[in-house]
Amino acid sequence: MEPQGGGAPARRVSATAPVRVADVGGWTDTWFGGPGRVCSVAVGPGVQVDAELRTAAPDDPAVRIWAADVDEPYGLGPDPVSGWSNPLPGRQPLVEHAVAAVLVKSPLPHGLQLGLHIHAAVPPGAALGTSAAVLVALLGALHALLASGRWVPLDSAALAEEAHRVETTLAGRESGVQDHQAAAHGGVGLLTVDPYPTARWHRVTVPAEARAQLDERLVTVVLGAHDSSAVHGTVIERIASVRHPDHPAAIDAIRRLALLAPGAAAALAAGDLPAWGRTLTAATNTQAELHPGLVGAAHHEAIALAQAHGALGWKVNGAGGTGGSLTVLAADDARPLIDAFAARPGWTVPELRLVDEGVTATVTEP
Repeated sequence: MEPQGGGAPARRVSATAPVRVADVGGWTDTWFGGPGRVCSVAVGPGVQVDAELRTAAPDDPAVRIWAADVDEPYGLGPDPVSGWSNPLPGRQPLVEHAVAAVLVKSPLPHGLQLGLHIHAAVPPGAALGTSAAVLVALLGALHALLASGRWVPLDSAALAEEAHRVETTLAGRESGVQDHQAAAHGGVGLLTVDPYPTARWHRVTVPAEARAQLDERLVTVVLGAHDSSAVHGTVIERIASVRHPDHPAAIDAIRRLALLAPGAAAALAAGDLPAWGRTLTAATNTQAELHPGLVGAAHHEAIALAQAHGALGWKVNGAGGTGGSLTVLAADDARPLIDAFAARPGWTVPELRLVDEGVTATVTEP
């Protein structure tokens, strides 16, 4: 849908950020799961944010937002009393708090309106870190758009930290740090979290032949919208509460998850895809030990299909639960497995490829 109101664009920025799959060590990047280690793979297409400054009519809102999950564009503005610390109307808290966090420090130039178009290429609720990628791309776009004078390259680490702060401190959501780091840096990475939320990202270089094989044989199937709040609350209680009867077992599982991440990174650095596949499976099994509900019925069904097709390994993406997705390393030709997944009602297999770059932004000066 085209913008309503406003004049010709004064400046435009297009920013993109990848999503991630195969997060070995997920759950350890949280406030309750550290010290953490996570190895993940960035894939795309992920998220694109187009931002522009347009001349504003007198009655135009400060910001107008277009997104795939809203029926029509809507206006965003500061609360009349508390200002941008409480952006209104509160329809998309993550997006709105990200916008507000930037506008507090870099106000809109007089007479201009900010227009935002947000598009995610992966299905909603896929457990691929899409929300974090939206935040990273959005913040990158806004900083580039509102920069005064000569624009400088984006600071990936700073954007990841800011995106995590928006999601947790401003929007009040539970979130680890890995998704924001993966979206900001791209590629294959080994993340160290100690203490939370301090994160250090190490890029893992995969040999060219193994990378080409990985790109061809990595299959992600989206099983439905992700819904995990009840199970996740139970898992957090098990890990965080020393009085919970399952606390010792949960702590043991979370420590083993963290130990699997360096092994996954080492296997990829050596180009040893079978070893990496075994680590994916071990991570999924260990994740189930945190709570059996983290590997749902649809995950088990997809795993059985993967096994029947001789797959080398599989990983429940993200925190797991109902719906979400599974990433599988096919033994050779991935097409039969893709067709088997796609034939199941309600399942989708997005065409994802490895992405070496993290967040990027392109500025256009009319």
